[in-house]
Amino acid sequence: MENFNLMAKNFDTNKRFKRAKLIAEEIRQHISDGHTMSALEYGCGTGLVGIQLINDVSSLLFVDSSFAMIEQVKHKLLDLGKSTDCAICHDFMVSVPQNLMVDYVFSSLALHHIKDIKTIFSCFYEILNDEGHFLMVDIDTDNGSFHAKYPDFDGHHGFEQSNIVSLATGVGFKKIDIKTFYHGHKTVDGKTSQYSLFILDAVKIDKAHMFKLT
Repeated sequence: MENFNLMAKNFDTNKRFKRAKLIAEEIRQHISDGHTMSALEYGCGTGLVGIQLINDVSSLLFVDSSFAMIEQVKHKLLDLGKSTDCAICHDFMVSVPQNLMVDYVFSSLALHHIKDIKTIFSCFYEILNDEGHFLMVDIDTDNGSFHAKYPDFDGHHGFEQSNIVSLATGVGFKKIDIKTFYHGHKTVDGKTSQYSLFILDAVKIDKAHMFKLT
């Protein structure tokens, strides 16, 4: 199993940066009127994706359960002349910060590490403003090859898109779109395997808003 606190200092490889750039560009396509919108990146890691989007929204909160990953984010924020107050170490599976509301929640290659996906979806639904978007980038179902380097990995070996849509619908999200947008490969112990990434865009529309629309 990955120990992200130990991995943090050497996490930013050239390959991860290039992939993060493409992921950030895809997420950017789903953000509208960003200069007036607040956002949160959950499972931000070292901020490879979020740092590239920091100027696309009015505010961005970086959240990760690894303190060492958050320290790396803070170093990057300082280099950019930004406040480090927007980077916090927190686990939503333990508690959700009170009075936290945002317009966008996004995550990139983070949620396959969380066993209880329904609960984390519910947490995101709770903190989104009306008409807020949950943007999830993760792995399409694979045979375990993506985490072959970690034989004791106990998360999800990717996700079936239909299951993700059902989970999002089940916690209340509407106007759900999902698609595969990236194909890549990994080499572990000389063996190369293919994988693909999808993006989910799910919108929170509260009952009062739905009543007005009808």
